[in-house]
Amino acid sequence: MPVASQDPLRLLGHAAAGLRIDNLPPEVLQRAKQRVLDTLGCLVAGYDAGIADAIRSYVRAQGGKRVATLLPGGEKTTTALAGLAHATYIYGMELSDAAPRGTVHPGCEIISMALAVAEQCGCGGEAILPAVVAGYEIEIRFGYALHPSAYYRGWSTPGLFGPIGPAITAGHILGLDGTGLDNATGIALNLAPCATGRTSQASTAKWLIGGHACATGYLAAEMAMRGVKGMRDVVRGWMPVLSDKYFPERLTEGIAPDGTFTQWELLSGVVTKYYAAVGPLASAIEAAFELIRKHDIEAGDVEEIHAECMHRTAIFNTVHPDSDVSARGSLPYCLAVAICTRDPAQLLGPAYQSHALRDPAFSAMADRVRITENEDYERQYPARSLARITITLRGGVKHSMEIDRSEIGRYLRPTDADIEEKFRLIAAPVLGEAKTRKVVQLVQSMETLPNLSELMDALKPK
Repeated sequence: MPVASQDPLRLLGHAAAGLRIDNLPPEVLQRAKQRVLDTLGCLVAGYDAGIADAIRSYVRAQGGKRVATLLPGGEKTTTALAGLAHATYIYGMELSDAAPRGTVHPGCEIISMALAVAEQCGCGGEAILPAVVAGYEIEIRFGYALHPSAYYRGWSTPGLFGPIGPAITAGHILGLDGTGLDNATGIALNLAPCATGRTSQASTAKWLIGGHACATGYLAAEMAMRGVKGMRDVVRGWMPVLSDKYFPERLTEGIAPDGTFTQWELLSGVVTKYYAAVGPLASAIEAAFELIRKHDIEAGDVEEIHAECMHRTAIFNTVHPDSDVSARGSLPYCLAVAICTRDPAQLLGPAYQSHALRDPAFSAMADRVRITENEDYERQYPARSLARITITLRGGVKHSMEIDRSEIGRYLRPTDADIEEKFRLIAAPVLGEAKTRKVVQLVQSMETLPNLSELMDALKPK
């Protein structure tokens, strides 16, 4: 039934409910599997990071119906608690995917929830993949409708919009129809305004934002299944509370009146991250490494590093971070690590360990970083994500490089090989080569998996 005249939530619920494995375009199905594998790599990376031990201790103390796997140990817990734990592992790593149009990190919550609910229901890849696509498409559109004002007002937008994707994904796997997904979204919106932004950068509580969003999304889906109705007046009753500027038309952009998707956020709006640092730093880090490679720059020769960047990059300006969380959000520190080590792999994790934060060479190099804002760069975001790094050497020689992250194929248009290389780099030391290959193979053929037992076993450390 056409729903062109109905409100945004009804159209979004109808569109999401209509997605099935057999009506996903091949490129969308491929991208969904890429998102699953990439997020599983981030999950493995977070097994022993941040507050992983603390959240596992909390989960184990709760009891409840044991239907979903808690990694890395493999014991069983509730669906909500498995999602809470796994999304918490991932979120603080700053390594999972991002959607700049919506200023969200959808994979963190959506994939964690998809795995947990699928285990609860005994479902396989045929149910998981369209539910994952639905979660991405709806969550990103909500973020885009309030972009960029909500971010600059001070919300942690992954926490603000994060419950929407897992609510849709969980509801889809649970079998909710369009009305049910409409209500799941409305309930998530009622519960979502919960996470302020800037103060989280210095606090390990930041890790909980992803976990909280994931678990809240599951609550919304379960309550919708039980007949609870969500909020209705999204445009007048929700958007103006959260954002100075908002664009309700963006909620249904790319969705026809009959609920058919005519454009896919999953194909053009999701960025794969290759450094465990906040997304806005990527262009500057890429420019630094490119200068190092091109000019064979050694740390001892560097007099100054000038970063010219967007406002959203320049705000991450802590020079001497005192925790792994603040280091992942420090442009001076990440540039210092790049210059001193010349090794991109250090920014996947090792550089955020406590001994690295105390390294006097990193500290001294961070003092040489100067940051200025470029208003034109900011105006072009998110269509372009620009930064210019200029390195001045002793003696006055300068080398400069402007990078647009959006023009680097592996970020917005990754190949399967790009995703698999990142996964193997992270997973092989933890899972071993055999299990790493097994996970890759299982995700490549995910639509044929009857259930998740083999995949969850492969994700347990060697």
